[in-house]
Amino acid sequence: MEPEQIKRRTLLTTAVGVLAAGAVTSMPGRAAAAAAQETLADYSKHTSDARSVTVTSTTGQQLRLTAYGDQIVRVHATRAGETFFADTRYEMVVPGNHTSMGGTLSVTATSDTLELHTAAADGLRVVLHKKPLRLEFYARDTGALLAKEDSAHGVSWSGTNSTIAAQAFAAPPSDERFLKAGHGILGRTPKIDRTGDTVSHNYADAAQAADNPNDQAPAIVPFYLSSKGYGVFFNTTFDTTFTFGGTNGYGFSADGHNAGGAQPQLDYFLINGPRFAQLLDRYTQLTGRPRLPQQSIFGLHMSDHSFPDVSDQNWWQSKITQHRSAGFPFDHQVNDNRWRNGTGGWSGSWFEFSPDRWPDPAGYEKWAVANGVTVTLDYNRNNTNLMENWKGGPPPGGYSLAASDLTNVANNKSVPDWTNPATRAWVWKVFWDKALNPSLAYPCDGLWIDETDDVGAIPYTAKMADGRTWAENRNAYILNLHKGVGQEGWDPSGSGHIGAAKRPWTWSRGATAGQQRYGHYWTGDISSTYDEMKNQIRGMQTAGLGGFPFANIDGGGYGNGNADSDAFYRNWPVAWSSLAPIWRPHTSATVPSKGKKASRWPLDQSAQAQADFAKYGQLRYSLMPYVYTLAHQAGASGLPMARAMVIDYQNRPQAYTHDLQYMWGPSLLVAPLLSDGGAVQQVWLPAGTTWYNFWADIKHAGTDSGDFAYTTRTGETPLFVKAGAILPKYPYAQSTAYFNKRQLELEVYAGADGAFDLVEDDSVTEAYRSGRTSVTHLAYTDAATRVVVSHPQGTYDGAPDRRRYVVRFHGLAAAVGMRVNGGATLPAFTSEAAVIANGSGAGCVWDAQAKVLSVVTAEIAVGSNGTAATIEPSGAAFPAVSAGTVYQAETARLDDTFVIDTLHPGYTGTGYADFNGTSAGATLAWTVTTATAGQKQLRIRYANGSGDDRPVTIDVNGTKGATLALSPTGSWDTWATATCTATLPQGANITVRATLTKSTGANIDSLSVL
Repeated sequence: MEPEQIKRRTLLTTAVGVLAAGAVTSMPGRAAAAAAQETLADYSKHTSDARSVTVTSTTGQQLRLTAYGDQIVRVHATRAGETFFADTRYEMVVPGNHTSMGGTLSVTATSDTLELHTAAADGLRVVLHKKPLRLEFYARDTGALLAKEDSAHGVSWSGTNSTIAAQAFAAPPSDERFLKAGHGILGRTPKIDRTGDTVSHNYADAAQAADNPNDQAPAIVPFYLSSKGYGVFFNTTFDTTFTFGGTNGYGFSADGHNAGGAQPQLDYFLINGPRFAQLLDRYTQLTGRPRLPQQSIFGLHMSDHSFPDVSDQNWWQSKITQHRSAGFPFDHQVNDNRWRNGTGGWSGSWFEFSPDRWPDPAGYEKWAVANGVTVTLDYNRNNTNLMENWKGGPPPGGYSLAASDLTNVANNKSVPDWTNPATRAWVWKVFWDKALNPSLAYPCDGLWIDETDDVGAIPYTAKMADGRTWAENRNAYILNLHKGVGQEGWDPSGSGHIGAAKRPWTWSRGATAGQQRYGHYWTGDISSTYDEMKNQIRGMQTAGLGGFPFANIDGGGYGNGNADSDAFYRNWPVAWSSLAPIWRPHTSATVPSKGKKASRWPLDQSAQAQADFAKYGQLRYSLMPYVYTLAHQAGASGLPMARAMVIDYQNRPQAYTHDLQYMWGPSLLVAPLLSDGGAVQQVWLPAGTTWYNFWADIKHAGTDSGDFAYTTRTGETPLFVKAGAILPKYPYAQSTAYFNKRQLELEVYAGADGAFDLVEDDSVTEAYRSGRTSVTHLAYTDAATRVVVSHPQGTYDGAPDRRRYVVRFHGLAAAVGMRVNGGATLPAFTSEAAVIANGSGAGCVWDAQAKVLSVVTAEIAVGSNGTAATIEPSGAAFPAVSAGTVYQAETARLDDTFVIDTLHPGYTGTGYADFNGTSAGATLAWTVTTATAGQKQLRIRYANGSGDDRPVTIDVNGTKGATLALSPTGSWDTWATATCTATLPQGANITVRATLTKSTGANIDSLSVL
């Protein structure tokens, strides 16, 4: 199938013909001839108020222009005898915005024109010519022309019974580029720059529905952006077509398919920028801010789809425990069919916990909460008729449509009519009664709503519960569902609703503009190929341009039931997916049919794949403060987490052609590996800055005159950091619920000044909406090699009262003495862990090979104003390094009674050794190196939250030494050290072993050799 398959119908041909017309002729009266075309006639009169002007033509047509704030003007046209649709007819725009956004529109009449402008000096100016009625749009401050009609291009109606409403603009200038938001089927986008293209993103029609599963999961966003600094949102749920210059002209149209009932009206919002980020901010102000999920949703998701024969409550608990024990992170459990009552398969099962496979969901929820796991449950449309209290047939008694309208629809006894408030109330009640009611204490943090995109075989003429035709409603089908689950179900306070206690994570197959304020979507059952990967990379970016910044893609593709190669697994499900908004590896392949490698779980893959999974897991989770701040920015302004290069580099031609790379926030450039590895991949590093290769800390000067030739390696996504970047991090943890917020780490890349505002909150509730967040300003001055960390503005439940800062300066020529808050020059150590284990709590470390200087501060009390920490050179030379080397527990040889865990914060490295056995004699063994023979101090760093000693005996190369008591530390989050002396030989491969002398053990963080 082609990357973007659009089946061309008569409607598309007709619409394109209308938009490309070289001349138009005014046709008075209401024409009924199939080929007739009516355009706006001459000016007759107008009325106005503070916000709007309504113009009547000589033939009785009406044109209304309305200000929405200072930067948006709405254009709405009707034929003679029609009335304007109610503002709230289409709920893609937030209904309350029609009044709350306000605005003023000043009108000056001349003999030939009406001159209008919004209030802001940098707002919009509109010129309406009178003979005939034709519009021109300008940026008020610069006078720059944005778009214009002329005598041959304007508003028109055509087709049988005037079923097509169109807007045609004059030909755009040759240097104007167009970006179409959203995407067609399966998230596929052939390119970001759609200049010269004809684009139609709509719900699958009858022919496409018959082709499912190929034609599914569109993102229906009738919005586009122009490089000239404006955007247009077409406010209709009828089928739309956009043409962006070339032989088909420039404009857009809506087609009612001659289905009877209401016909499309020409209704759009022209939005002023001029920057793309401003356009996205204003577009999502209009249609709704993207709904911020819980922080756990930005952790790793895994599903049970590959295990249809064994997945159940016990399997999940065992699988997650094994996964975590190997050091991998995990946050979100995606249940695919097996949890449901009935068959536990795609069909014959319904939304209710199976008493056989899930006998104790409340018990599982206790375990999930204790282990930092959140859970999605799935609903498949095809099983709707099996759900409790379903009523077939149309209203007033039923929740569906007339049977005669469903003849050609697959699973036609399960077709909800989401325009019916009773249907929406019914499905929410099922979700509530079977899973979400807190009194049940069942595991459910998200709803996966599947196959809502495959009822396109409903005829256009079918009548829905709201009285409109399917032709008008089908593009809003998924939006209406999300309204029921989000606005009407989840969000209200009081009995029967979740309210502010927990953020929703509701994701459907496909989306409609405006849905982002309720829920999310994923791109469907995509292929498992590198060509598909390219489409998804672009689709992720165009979704972000349409208000859907949390791209949710089957990591590695759903595929065709076959297992993928090792290289493909490492490059897509692991590497690229970990650097996308949602990391959710998924596949159609099953272990019973294709063997262990069919699974997306890392422990079922090769050793190298496991190593890559661990590497990217540690990267994503440690970067979570950065990632989660990007999510907050997306929720507040619509700015995508994964930004198309055009957002940051709007005026550079390269940004419109390099659409297989993107900015991951303001500081990171990601160019996903698009082959198995070993080839050269071209990466554009924009001029004007220095770029660091993230993996090697090698600097490259940006240039717009050519691309950087990157020699690829399997499992290594080309990743670059912009000079001046400040990347905030937490110590690695295996769940977002485990993060140690008392330690904030900053990766600072020298070569330019930089700043970053870190946003934190309670990670779960809606309290952030009422201001319960903290914003910590981070600033770097390159000339002074100075980092200033401000005290946070604001607070939230669970915010730390003290904080240690670890600042790593990349790209320095040499080490220098450093100080904190004007104090003395800090002592130097061999590692950051050595600084913390030393007990002084402050020091610095120089990595001469990587040219990275680390500064570790003592814990500093968190205030509400001013500066928390200034880290800068002291003016002294870098001091001599204190002796001592730290060996982490996660690098030791562990008995299988130990697991690597991160539940309790305060450890160094990437975790600690947690004893899960039941008998004495378990061991940890480190291999250490000493430069000289002799007496050495061996220091164990540990935590013991019990009330009893948990001793270990130390031996060196098999020679028994001292026993360390490892006395109670007061809590499992409090760490202490215990020290003994032993004689060590000179050299490498020296074994230091700790053996438990009881059947219980402390948590072991590290061994220091001093």
